[in-house]
Amino acid sequence: MLASGFLIAGCGGGGGGGAPAGAGPGVSRTPDHRFVDPAQCQQCHPMQYQEWEGSVMHYGAASPVFNAFELTINKLSLGGVAANGASANFCIGCHAPPAPSQGETQAFVDALTARPSVESLSEVSKQGVSCDVCHSATGPDLRDSLLGDGIANRALVLDPDAPKQGPLANPAANDFHEGSFNPYLTSSEFCGSCHDVRLPKPDVLTGEPFQRLENLFSEWQSGPYNTVNNPHGRVVSCQDCHMSLYPQQPPGTYPQAPAAVDPDTGAPLAPRRHALHAFTAVSTPLVDDPRFPNGDTPDRDGFGYPLGQEQRRRQLLEATCEVSLRGTPRSLGAAAAVIPIAVTVTNVGAGHRVPSGFSQERQVWLEVVVRDDGGVIYESGVLHDTAHPETGETAPDGLLDDEDLEDRHFAIDLDTFDTHVSEGPDADQRGRGVNLGLASFQNRFVRVLADGTQEPVLNPMLADHMDNSRSLEMLTPRVIPYDVPVPGRGLVGDVKVSLRLRYRAFPPEFLRFLAQREPGLVSEATVDRNRIVDMAAEARTIRVTDN
Repeated sequence: MLASGFLIAGCGGGGGGGAPAGAGPGVSRTPDHRFVDPAQCQQCHPMQYQEWEGSVMHYGAASPVFNAFELTINKLSLGGVAANGASANFCIGCHAPPAPSQGETQAFVDALTARPSVESLSEVSKQGVSCDVCHSATGPDLRDSLLGDGIANRALVLDPDAPKQGPLANPAANDFHEGSFNPYLTSSEFCGSCHDVRLPKPDVLTGEPFQRLENLFSEWQSGPYNTVNNPHGRVVSCQDCHMSLYPQQPPGTYPQAPAAVDPDTGAPLAPRRHALHAFTAVSTPLVDDPRFPNGDTPDRDGFGYPLGQEQRRRQLLEATCEVSLRGTPRSLGAAAAVIPIAVTVTNVGAGHRVPSGFSQERQVWLEVVVRDDGGVIYESGVLHDTAHPETGETAPDGLLDDEDLEDRHFAIDLDTFDTHVSEGPDADQRGRGVNLGLASFQNRFVRVLADGTQEPVLNPMLADHMDNSRSLEMLTPRVIPYDVPVPGRGLVGDVKVSLRLRYRAFPPEFLRFLAQREPGLVSEATVDRNRIVDMAAEARTIRVTDN
């Protein structure tokens, strides 16, 4: 997660007033005076602060979607992830790491009085994963991880009273805090302490004693980027993609910049390797809130990198996958009964599968449209504008980002978060020997019925198995066939095939469920901000011949 001198190289002699390490006048900390407010760090580390301020790390605790989802889980499980629950502080421990140790999290009493976690947090904990969280991490917590490996579920030892931990040797002396070189902060294992998530209940199909909800680190660990067998010929860490100048430059390309400035004079320290604290990834805040600036702006920073989180996200996603129509014919006889199409999708740029993270909610799918001069012959993955009166959209609003895919329809019980699933008009039929229907790479929560039948659910509490097999493996092409029937009218002119690989952070139906349960947190405006990004596109014209 970190590879810079953020908080480490010091404040150049000003601001601390000769105070002992870890102290300082006016320092805002959590109730027991431990974690420092990131605004204090800004005085000496303005560049790092500006980058972090608009990031999803900052947004983690304040996210209305997170708060609505966690509150829903607590209400339905009678406090299962609350401070006094069976899985106490399971969610907030990563989203606001200082909060559990400071006693800020709420005990569950009943569903009527339960409130969002953010309401009980100190101002420091509301800052999410802030400066002092990462730079107080002294190492992995081997005792608190399910496999004793220091991975998943925030298996971190956090000691904010220790010298500030950093990745730069020989940290500059200062009178605000001590600094200590710790190579752990440059390791992928550091990121893996939070970016694997394991639910503490058995997976009935894999036999593991836990369910793998998120696998970003595990996928990287077992994949080619943890070896030299990748296009870069060396190990590529999490930080090398998410804190470097990638994808504008190769992974692991870090600029030079001062680790700190003197807060009194503004004089910078000597430039050193700088890791970008924007933490570029595939999520962006779904709120319009000045606390999280640079959400969507065309401006660029001093390194020529986009300042806007949306622009960074698009760059990253556009570098992740390639699509091609190789294997699709360039000509077809006019008497053909079927138009054969082969789409190849390859994850060429991610160090983990795609989608990853909360991959049972992240949507990645193929939009395929086949037409001739007579009109559209076939389409899959296409969205259609409809009204959603349940969240206040009484008429179609002209937007497609907020529309559901049509492969399956979920009827969601608002009281239980259980689902009834029915097949939609764009259902994937390849399992039945028919090469038609939506090609989706979204993983699934799966419930296993008594007769062994498997069905998808939206609620992870109801899942018996996490199906993480649908997402795209690293550097492994996947071919998706389509056998499109020629319409009864025959073909009129040449056939044109267009395709897009599309990404969206959440299914709109999931956000609308949260909006109906917790309208004070999630609304139709939230759904509308859940924007689609086109990761890759391709087109081909198939010439229709007389023979």
